[in-house]
Amino acid sequence: MNSENEKLEKAKTMLMKIVKGVDPLTGELINEESFFNDPRIIRCFYFISEVLDNVISGAYSRTFSRFAEFIITPEQKVKVVITEGKIGVNEFSRCINECIDANGSKKLTGVELNKKLKKRGILSEQPTPDGKTKTVTNEKSAEYGFEMDKRSFKGVEYEAVVINNKGKKYLLDNIEAIMN
Repeated sequence: MNSENEKLEKAKTMLMKIVKGVDPLTGELINEESFFNDPRIIRCFYFISEVLDNVISGAYSRTFSRFAEFIITPEQKVKVVITEGKIGVNEFSRCINECIDANGSKKLTGVELNKKLKKRGILSEQPTPDGKTKTVTNEKSAEYGFEMDKRSFKGVEYEAVVINNKGKKYLLDNIEAIMN
């Protein structure tokens, strides 16, 4: 590879293959029991992917808060391609971040989007047995296109908040107001 950016792009490509459950070396599906399919690992890889995007675009900041606000123009919004099927907030954020100007806008993150949706009463928090909290739907969620979906990792079932087509449209139509 000729440049550092090419190496970074290659690293990001390999990382995103893993996130999608594909072995980047062989192209085969990663075994469902693999730690690579653990939602915590996937969230971590999405974060690393965002950092790589910032480094590649030259917008890297040690504090990761170079810009105070999220900005998306109508022209950028039209270019957003949202993944098919029910998706989580991290995947929605990734789709948005592919179209915004990293040199002029704060990146959208699933954590920040969840916080804003909770503030609006669209999502809620629920305590877990280990003393932490998890994001869950509430009586208003379905109205906005959010639902709980059963998932499985290493034979352990868990529920995750997902965004259906109605929710994707709501988020895309209102993303500026939600984030600012």
